Amino acid sequence: MEKCLAEDRADCMFRSMTAMHPAVQALLDLFGTSLADVRFADVDAPSLARCAAEVEVAAQAEAVARSALDAAHLVLQERQEALLQRAQRALAYARVYAEGDSALSASLEAIGLPRATRRATVGDALVLSATSETSPRPRGRPRKRRAAEPTLEMSMPGAE
Repeated sequence: MEKCLAEDRADCMFRSMTAMHPAVQALLDLFGTSLADVRFADVDAPSLARCAAEVEVAAQAEAVARSALDAAHLVLQERQEALLQRAQRALAYARVYAEGDSALSASLEAIGLPRATRRATVGDALVLSATSETSPRPRGRPRKRRAAEPTLEMSMPGAE
């Protein structure tokens, strides 16, 4: 039942692989060096090397699949963000349209769309955040400036 994908050279197959447990890697290293000429019933250095190669191939396939999943997730997020922006714009238009219709206005007010997760860029038509990019000016009066502290020369009597 053993499907082997690697060549029978044990020395090149027992390098460190991140998809394997460190204890398994230590055993593979022993079978690559001290136990290289030992053969048990169905276990020897070449058979372990083939199984380790299968693990590496499966780990590479998983990495490719994860990369594709990450790319698909990014596309999904972008599409959801575009839909949310369009829905918020549609809701704003519908609220203006429904100003004379109290039932429709009540229905529209019951809809609570989530806020956008990113700020619109300069090229986007709609900016969903009310905050400005520059920091606001401090409010209130400016603080009074204290007079300079007297120096030691000025505070000592008779020092001339």
